[in-house]
Amino acid sequence: MSVLLFSGLFLPSCSPERKLANEYVKNDTARSILLLKPAYIYKTSLKTYILDSLGITDKSLSDSVLLANSDILQYLDDSMFIANYVLGLKKELKKFNFTIYNEDNTADFMETDRNAYLVNVAQIEVEENALPYRDETWIDNIQYYHDQLLNTITVDSWFEISEVNNNKNGRQVYFASDEITDDLKGEFTYDVFTDNVKYFYKIDSLDTDDVYNFAYQLGRTYAAYTFDLLMNKYIQKHLPSGKQPGTYWRFDPVNHDLFPATGDRFVLMDK
Repeated sequence: MSVLLFSGLFLPSCSPERKLANEYVKNDTARSILLLKPAYIYKTSLKTYILDSLGITDKSLSDSVLLANSDILQYLDDSMFIANYVLGLKKELKKFNFTIYNEDNTADFMETDRNAYLVNVAQIEVEENALPYRDETWIDNIQYYHDQLLNTITVDSWFEISEVNNNKNGRQVYFASDEITDDLKGEFTYDVFTDNVKYFYKIDSLDTDDVYNFAYQLGRTYAAYTFDLLMNKYIQKHLPSGKQPGTYWRFDPVNHDLFPATGDRFVLMDK
């Protein structure tokens, strides 16, 4: 984050895009979001090596066998995951001065006549996998390394985001993906008496609480992505005719700073 903020210091403060971004940030009144959530999450175990170890060849049984032998997915409660995810979304969206409506109060939301947006968390998929990790070092010009499989949880999210009363582009679908892994802490030690290098390590394994906390943090992150998306749409809409934005902007509500996004943004899916 510090690198991004630092780079923003050298951007021209008077560029048309930055002016429009500031204009959108300051004009933060009467913005409303109808936030919809999925009824369940998709769970996929990618640890296909388990099938070989169990001698499972019937493909129709693959998904159920993999889920039953997963370390985390089989214990993950859909309602708890979604509740944490949506809580993070709501709390962070409120920091951007959005008024949030749930599906239960859609009628109240429809009475808003401007700056109203639909944000539908259309689908969430949680994947479990074991990915290789290598810890390495050099001692006396000799490379030593330790390979370890770490449990990894990847969360893929699809959002439908649209402006109410503006059907020009319809509901566009946006994608985001993030992951967490087991935390490995390792250390190479050299014994001068035996001339041997040993590796000592400890793994803090992921559990369901880690995933629920991750869901909450993802909600916060994607709330920021949502604000950035709407801000950049505003920039594009108000630039002179025929001019395309050269920068995708992000806004930091804590430091009230604007800076260019790198990979921290929604990806627009092809129709």
